[in-house]
Amino acid sequence: MMLRATLVFALAAMFGTTGAAHSQPAAFYKGKTVNVIAPTDTGGSIYEYTLLVSNHLGRHLPGGAKTVAQTRPGGGGVTASNHMARNAPKDGSAIALMHTGALLMPMTSSAAGYDPRKFGWLGSVAVRSYVGAVWHTVPVNTLDDIKTREVVFGGSGTGSPSYQYPVFLAHITGAKLKVIPGYKSGGETNLALERGEVQGRGNFYEGFLATNADWVRDKKVKFIFKMGPDHPDLAGVPPASKYATTPSQQQMLRVLEAPLAMGTAFYAPPDIPADRLAALREAFQKMLVDPQFKAEAEKMGLFINPRSASEVAEVVQKLYETPKPLMAELDAIISPKK
Repeated sequence: MMLRATLVFALAAMFGTTGAAHSQPAAFYKGKTVNVIAPTDTGGSIYEYTLLVSNHLGRHLPGGAKTVAQTRPGGGGVTASNHMARNAPKDGSAIALMHTGALLMPMTSSAAGYDPRKFGWLGSVAVRSYVGAVWHTVPVNTLDDIKTREVVFGGSGTGSPSYQYPVFLAHITGAKLKVIPGYKSGGETNLALERGEVQGRGNFYEGFLATNADWVRDKKVKFIFKMGPDHPDLAGVPPASKYATTPSQQQMLRVLEAPLAMGTAFYAPPDIPADRLAALREAFQKMLVDPQFKAEAEKMGLFINPRSASEVAEVVQKLYETPKPLMAELDAIISPKK
């Protein structure tokens, strides 16, 4: 009789504990506000993807939650990632979009105080193609044309693709391509391009389609190189791989392009409770197939080409296996010259 009572008590305790653990995320997220952080200012496609996720993630979290988009621009995404690692609450109430350039920065700069391998990856909304574009009045069509005349690009932080990609390609081709960093968002850079303040910029092709589709339709911009995953519209655009002619250049280009395979990936800070990270990941996957989410993405002109949390984590892990001498060589090329 005593054995039976002990067994019943043990089973009740086990199932009670399991039920409590299962309901904990719902209790936590009920009435909670989750901040969804963009690593840029408003106006560009990176912010638009952040806003899209903020508009739809909350209703898929257990218990429901209010989600609010915030911006933390600066340093090519480093400011936002530093915040997530150092200051953001580690309770599941803050997530962020990883800026492509910020993924590489801890490998080359002490200003990046985070390790992307320790973040809790939720997945990616879209893997996109990257292009170098010039305004239609600029008399160049390829990087080879820039060997004889200077062309000025606008970019965000010096750790961003909009700075690093053109600088790297200028180095290996001898193109007279100058990049002026400091623009807070893609939208701000686009305004500078339209005003003639700069002659070109690096950007995601799908980013142009989302924020300035008329530029593509009316051929207001010309694409002079492409990187990362291809797009059918870019069939005639020279790939960056065409210009990487030595084994070292090819290896460095693969490192630069690696974050493009991750796309617009979202993450939580290190060390959040495992059940809340699991809840965030599950909500993220449900959001991606939600008809309301898809409808708003189409309305906003945002491309959807998702990757799972494990696929994103694999990209990060492989990137951080890059030999240090190769990263040092790459850093010497893409870092601002003093």
